[in-house]
Amino acid sequence: MLYMTIILIALIAGILLLRIRLRLSLETEKKSLFFGLGKSGIEYDFKSKSSALFLFGFHTKDFIKEKKEKVEKPKDIKAKPKKDKSKRKRSVTDILKIIPKSSQALWNYSIGLLKSVIVEELHGDIRAGFDSPDMTGQLFGYYQAAYYAVPAVVGRINYVPVWDEAAFEASMKASVVIPLYKIFYRSIILLFSLPLREIIKITIGRKERSHDG
Repeated sequence: MLYMTIILIALIAGILLLRIRLRLSLETEKKSLFFGLGKSGIEYDFKSKSSALFLFGFHTKDFIKEKKEKVEKPKDIKAKPKKDKSKRKRSVTDILKIIPKSSQALWNYSIGLLKSVIVEELHGDIRAGFDSPDMTGQLFGYYQAAYYAVPAVVGRINYVPVWDEAAFEASMKASVVIPLYKIFYRSIILLFSLPLREIIKITIGRKERSHDG
């Protein structure tokens, strides 16, 4: 029994140490997006418009999207009568009461997850512009502001504005991860921060009383 407990704890710890990974590649020879757990997941190829399954870093299967023919449903089939469900009432006042606390808890949860994100790889070159030089100037201004705010991240991306025409060219490789144990930890905090009892009551609702007694 002790060995089984130790194995179970080690297994759970090993799973929590895995990382959810999002990897984007925009290059001449490869344009793809990967999402998965560790080195296992789905990679979508923008050029061939196909997906591939990877297990532990090894390419195992391809998924090619096929066009499906529309099948017309026979018109003589009668729709099944819907069963009468007991109507439940949800108070708007109760909903409004839980919004401030729920919003704050969800905001803290989102910020916590963003702080837990780890940038594995990020570098690229972007050449872009709009028909209007004013909009290009605004975009370049946002880039400069972001660069001075977080130079360690934005500084890895070189942006060259195009002033005389609408254009977009990008060459980029980016990979970000977030450990599962941080998602688990933040989710536990979220559960204790939300007014769960009130949310459950509102979700279930209250049965409406019949007027005929």
